[in-house]
Amino acid sequence: MTSCSVGWVVIMAQSDFDAVLRNGQYDYIDFGCSKGGSLALGHRLLGGTKGIGVDVDERKVEQTIDAGFDAVVGDVTDLITQPNCTRFVTMVDFLEHLPSIDLAERCIAAACEAATDFVFIRQPWFDSDGYLFENGLKLYWSDWTGHPNAMTSLEIYRVLVKMTNAARWRIYSKTLIKDSSDLAVHPVSSPRDQHDYDVAKHGSKRKLKFKQPVYRQIGAIILLKDDPQLLRQIEKKTKWTKVLFDSGDPLSLSDLRSRFRPS
Repeated sequence: MTSCSVGWVVIMAQSDFDAVLRNGQYDYIDFGCSKGGSLALGHRLLGGTKGIGVDVDERKVEQTIDAGFDAVVGDVTDLITQPNCTRFVTMVDFLEHLPSIDLAERCIAAACEAATDFVFIRQPWFDSDGYLFENGLKLYWSDWTGHPNAMTSLEIYRVLVKMTNAARWRIYSKTLIKDSSDLAVHPVSSPRDQHDYDVAKHGSKRKLKFKQPVYRQIGAIILLKDDPQLLRQIEKKTKWTKVLFDSGDPLSLSDLRSRFRPS
């Protein structure tokens, strides 16, 4: 096996990673594992037995390993070359960190190729940015330098309709924010790269009851096989607030794909 270590980090050669996947050692793979929290989610909520994380950041892979999980340094679009090599793939707070929608599409396509059962996606909500901006407000995560790919529900939809091996998928929102008193809401003049609102640090903000839906998170479940019971099980565990779109309603998936097929 050809690999090298950087501190506690394992950088695995392409052929070795392919061999690990072929051996069936892991029943789930986490794209962009960061500090290991999403691997814990895959075990706790999604029924994973043994997962492995992949991240381009050596420091984050080291933190994941320190947290007790397996992880390797690598680019998921290059490493995941073995079809049907794992039961499911997670992408939690990952896609927004990518430099483009095109790369996000490549990652989702790689996940759908690797998984046999499903792909789970979750990220911050960006759909309300325009509405909040018009009212002098913003969600703090919408103004992070580390979030160049602020995908909306429509942009996620436009990617998912291209996943030809998906049996069914749903896009969801989670945790409604009702008004500007929520700590996630900042005045638009607040500095970049902030967290919960603090009037002493971020200044005063307008009091406003929202007339449009504003949420904390958006996500998707992509089924790679027609299994309504599996979908219900995942939904029960992950507790989404609302289904924004269901590929099973009312248009057929073939109709949707024809609308977005490249000319």
